[in-house]
Formats: sequence, structure tokens, C-alpha cells
Amino acid sequence: MEYQTYARAPMPPAPARRPGKGLAITALILGIVALVLCWVPVLNNVFLFVGIAGLGFAIAALVVASKHKAPKGMAVAGLILSVLSIIGVFASQALYVAAIDSVVAEIEDGADGVVEAPAEEEQAAAGELLPLGSSAEIGEYTVTVTNVNLDAAEQMLAANPYNAAPAGQYVLVDLAVVYNGSEEGDPWIDLTTELAGADSRIYSTTTCNAVTERPAFEVPTLTTSGTGEYSLCFDVPAEAVTEAAVQVEETLSVTDTAAAWATK
Repeated sequence: MEYQTYARAPMPPAPARRPGKGLAITALILGIVALVLCWVPVLNNVFLFVGIAGLGFAIAALVVASKHKAPKGMAVAGLILSVLSIIGVFASQALYVAAIDSVVAEIEDGADGVVEAPAEEEQAAAGELLPLGSSAEIGEYTVTVTNVNLDAAEQMLAANPYNAAPAGQYVLVDLAVVYNGSEEGDPWIDLTTELAGADSRIYSTTTCNAVTERPAFEVPTLTTSGTGEYSLCFDVPAEAVTEAAVQVEETLSVTDTAAAWATK
């Protein structure tokens, strides 16, 4: 019996090993993840370490690839992405810190009820001022500033035995309102009244801790055509009173309707 022999086909060559490939892939993945999420507040603190880890893997992959003369493209890409993610973390932190500092400064600036008047508010206060006793339509209200007492210390001390002397000078503003809405309104909530001083500052009613004879919060909730009268107090420096103006606007509104009255 004859046996037929067959030549064995040669085995395919084993794929060439790429030293450091696993390190490069890890670096690339970590770099991508860190770069995408380095702008997310709070989380970016975590992904700073992810970026640093990606940088470490990328450097290790480059060292191994250089030693074995293997391709370095993926390791270089992981290195670049990791570095960019680290830069992104510090850049985003700087932006967030600046934004927080700005908000804190505004809160601290307005905590005492006094803020610097923006240029547009100064122009509005210095523009067409309504005379005392005239009315303006502000939101759902017809508002009238009926009287302004620029030196109301005596009147305020007589209004309540617990009222203390002013730190500066008491200014008392009397208002009358008519509610024109179809539902209900509380003028002391719906309207904000401020005093634009001659010193280019805006004073809110929080500057005054004294109680007036007709507090705004005692005005009952108004329905259509309902009316109310109340007084608001400001405690301001004497130099702010000269040429001051009373500004009334909607507390929360997209239309920003407002009006300003002369104080004398």
C-alpha cells in the first residue's frame, strides 16, 4: 500500500508585538474622558487626577515604544489629550472662581442696601423725573409718589418709640397705589422702591431699620381697582439727599417697567 504524503502548509507568522500598546490605549482613553469632562463643575476636580493618570500612562507607553522602536502615535495622542485635560481643569477652575468671587462681591456690596448706580440708572434718574403727586403705570399698578420728606428724623422718632436715631439722615417716601390686575396683588411684594442718591448710589429700604406710621406690609392684599397707601423709609448719608430721586419698578418682571420721581 502506498501512502501519499502532503506538504504541510507553513504556519502564518505571529502578529508582530507592539510593546506599550496597552499603555498607549489606556492613556488615550483616560485622556479623552478627562478632556471631555474637565469643564464640568466639581467633577473637574476628580478628572484632574484622571488626566494626570493618563499622562503617566502616556509617558510610560512612550518610554516602552522608544526602547523597542515601536510606533508612538497612540501614545503621543494620549499624552496630548491628557495635557490638554489638565490645562482645561485649571482654566475652568479659574473661570468658576472668578464667577463665584463676582457673585460674592455683589452680595456683599448690596448686603447693606447700598449699591453703586449703573450708568443707565444714573441717566434714568437724571432724565425725565415725574413731579410729586403725579402717577405712572408700573406693571399692574398705578403708582403715585405723594410726598417725600428729605429730613424725616423727627417724624420717624415720633412714629414709634423704638425707632433709633438715623445713622445718616432719614428720608420718608409716601406712596399711593391702585391695583389694575385681574387677580390679586401685594404692592409691598410686587413693587420695589429705591432712592437714587446724588452720590451715584442706589439705596434700598433695607438701609432703614425704623418702622413708619404706615408700614407697607400692613397694606392688605388688593383685588382689581383696590387701593393702598403706605410709607417707606431710607437711612442715607446727608450728601446723598441733594437732587435725589425716588425710583419704583416691578420686583419681578420681564418688561422692567419703572418710573422715577423728583424728591422736591
